[in-house]
Amino acid sequence: MKSILKKVAGLAVTAVLALGMFSCSNGSTDDPVLPPAPTKETVATPVFSVASGEVDSGTSVAISCTTEGAKIYYTTDGSAPTASSTEYTAAISVTAAVTIKAIAVKDGMNDSAVASASYTIKETEQIPEGFVKVTGRKVTGAAYTDNYTGVFPAGREVTLSSFYMGKYEVTQAEYKSVMEGQKVTVDGTEYTLADSPSYCVQGSTSYKVDSDKDHANYPVENVTWFDAVYYCNALSAKENLDPCYTITVTAVSSSGHITAATVEYDKAKKGYRLPTEAEWEYAARGGDPTAADWNYTFSGANKAEGTSYSDSKNAGLDSVGWYCYNNISGTTGDTDVTNSADGKGTHEVGSKTNGANRLGIYDMSGNVWEWCYDWYGSTSSETVTDPAGASFGDDRVFRGGSWYLIADLASVSYRSFNNPNLQYFNLGFRVCRSSSN
Repeated sequence: MKSILKKVAGLAVTAVLALGMFSCSNGSTDDPVLPPAPTKETVATPVFSVASGEVDSGTSVAISCTTEGAKIYYTTDGSAPTASSTEYTAAISVTAAVTIKAIAVKDGMNDSAVASASYTIKETEQIPEGFVKVTGRKVTGAAYTDNYTGVFPAGREVTLSSFYMGKYEVTQAEYKSVMEGQKVTVDGTEYTLADSPSYCVQGSTSYKVDSDKDHANYPVENVTWFDAVYYCNALSAKENLDPCYTITVTAVSSSGHITAATVEYDKAKKGYRLPTEAEWEYAARGGDPTAADWNYTFSGANKAEGTSYSDSKNAGLDSVGWYCYNNISGTTGDTDVTNSADGKGTHEVGSKTNGANRLGIYDMSGNVWEWCYDWYGSTSSETVTDPAGASFGDDRVFRGGSWYLIADLASVSYRSFNNPNLQYFNLGFRVCRSSSN
């Protein structure tokens, strides 16, 4: 090595370095040892913008990688992704259950680890056409000093499950479409049930309000409570839903109305039914005990300034409902207009332009009374879930007032009741269903 340094002084360092690259295996300096190959870096693992789990249909899932210049490839069939798989260029719309697997690739680097995310689609709640969803909750009763007591008195705590409530009272056309051709047999005799029972119809000379108009979309009236629950079951059958009631008819009038029957209610069924009294009042009040309109006198409107909830006349009802002091013009006057045929009659459902309450439900104050499921009974200090009234009784509940009566009876908390075989020209119903969620 000294001789080399002498001869090529200017290359001394190079020579020494070069000589250092040889080992002394077996005493020789002729065997080369190669330097270790440089270590390749690995591409960062792709990241999904939405974590695995239940998502809404149509959710967009983006895939990103922090390694600059890397390309992402993915599969949706459960197979391992490769550089031959689909290249990711835009967010993926998830519309069905799927597992997305992805890798990131870049020249000169090791491929990333496989990232995976699995998604299922949330069950979409289908609200029946013509209904609104009423979200249930716990209602702590209170002392209502400026209204009737209703079914949420002080000391009573009621928890209601969510349900769907009809936006409108059942119309004459709807009733006919379900009840036409319905027959029942009692003691060997077959009866055809009435499908057009209403008094307030086109051409009537006794109920002249709107008598020049087609009444297809006017509320059905003159139905017994038994007729109403039978209709609910018939509508459920028509739409292939499990009926809520088991009905054994024991008496039918000569005019085709059910006047006696045994009725059992199965709360687990999801077919059409009458609302319970608690559901009815809860929906009429707007479904939110913390909101101001919960304490309104009427459904969607408060009493007029300077009036009492117990007054016979109340202009506060004009914006949302029909009653005996506004049944012709819609504006409260000094005279009970239903004292003559010109002022008698129902109005088309939902005809008060701004008459819906906060839930979007119409005519819960005025137009026609509405049957509820419950036997009438007193309320007491109790904690109860989804109450359905007294376990037995003589009278069924109806609520909401009507075109034929005074304002205070249209209060959201006024309770009324009568024998379930009662028929009247201002008594109808609306239907509801238990919520699927």
